[in-house]
Amino acid sequence: MKVTIISPKLYTYGALLIAGILKSEGYQVSLINEFNIEKASRADVVGLSFASTLNLLEAKGFISRLKLGSNPPFMVLGGPVSQVPALVFAHLPEIDAIVVGEGEETVLELLKTFEAKGDLETVSGIAFRDGKDVIITSSREPLNLDGRPLPFITPDLQNQDIRSANTVIETHRGCFGNCTFCQVPNMFKHKIRSRPIEDIVQEAKWFVKNNIFKIGMSLSTVSQYGWDAGLNEEAFVRLLKEVSEVVGPSNLAVPDIRVDMVSEEILKAIKSYTAGYVVFGIESGSDKILKKMRKGITVDMVTDAYDQAKKAGLKVVGSFVTGYPGETDEDFDMTMDLVRDLMLDDAWVNIACPIPGTELGDEVVKLPVEENPVFINDPGSIGHRHDLTVSEFRSLDLCLCAAAAAPTPFPLSDGLYAEFLKGVKAQHEEVVLYTNIIRGFYR
Repeated sequence: MKVTIISPKLYTYGALLIAGILKSEGYQVSLINEFNIEKASRADVVGLSFASTLNLLEAKGFISRLKLGSNPPFMVLGGPVSQVPALVFAHLPEIDAIVVGEGEETVLELLKTFEAKGDLETVSGIAFRDGKDVIITSSREPLNLDGRPLPFITPDLQNQDIRSANTVIETHRGCFGNCTFCQVPNMFKHKIRSRPIEDIVQEAKWFVKNNIFKIGMSLSTVSQYGWDAGLNEEAFVRLLKEVSEVVGPSNLAVPDIRVDMVSEEILKAIKSYTAGYVVFGIESGSDKILKKMRKGITVDMVTDAYDQAKKAGLKVVGSFVTGYPGETDEDFDMTMDLVRDLMLDDAWVNIACPIPGTELGDEVVKLPVEENPVFINDPGSIGHRHDLTVSEFRSLDLCLCAAAAAPTPFPLSDGLYAEFLKGVKAQHEEVVLYTNIIRGFYR
């Protein structure tokens, strides 16, 4: 049976993994990163790996055309967007089945049931439509991550750029955090399940053998690897050391670290075995907003982690969320002050995005438009004179502040301003789409 998996724009790790599993089971697998009718129409099954809710809008015309063919393929959708199956079916009613949650076992059972023309209701971990009703079958137990097949590798994966990496390697699943804007706890729950180091190293060697050298570690906070009632420094250090020996320190990144999950040994290992930087999810300089985000950290913890990282000789990148519902001018000023004080080597600034299935998504659905900073245009602000919403102006202002406060300041030229403004506008457009999608669905 021929299976084509589509991972729009970027090859997600999940798409690489599922494609590798299907190939190991004897399926004829192809993996593409575009909505290509010609390639998809040749398949018996088309799998869609959707990491973004916006993929639902982008795929609509493609799926409608594909289903109009004389022998349309069986269509399966998976990825984080699958957490709200009814939302998926509202936009893409032609989808035959949705894999809800972890897909390794579910996809295999689903395809075998499809081949045998069996009853979809017997397959755990999926959703499908029965007339106007959405049927969600029984959920599966969390998977054992040991000894699974190697990911599928496409020839153009080496050209992919995800935060300076070609791809990531999953080290564990789960996060005991409760951040209101994050889907990870919903997808993988709070218990940490770590993969054997031997499996991770084997995967790193597989990528290098196929000319994929730039690797990011984990899909969530990597220092949770091996967590056992606390930080497992021994397991974490060994993990970085052994993977670094395969890909080289300059090619290895640890993209996300929580400020409450660091130690001297962990930071020393990052300095010794990786490209030499950490990305802290700081989000805000206001303890009030951090508490509302259920981030589980304080500003004092941020500054302490920053000091430790600098002592270890690391560059520090800060990730921030602006325009969070309830964020006042005073809260935002605190974030600006924190950025100036820290003098970060770089900053990633994100407008608060209401992902379906998260607490933030639920809050935005109930929030009147006139109270949502994504839509508010304050007549008394500088941003108003530039036709910027509160969210856009704060995002732009924080980008400029971080650039000016960096240890080697960026020249604040018209070109840099235009570059930041373009990025902010593009991100704002996406957040508006997310907001309208969930508000339209839940209302």
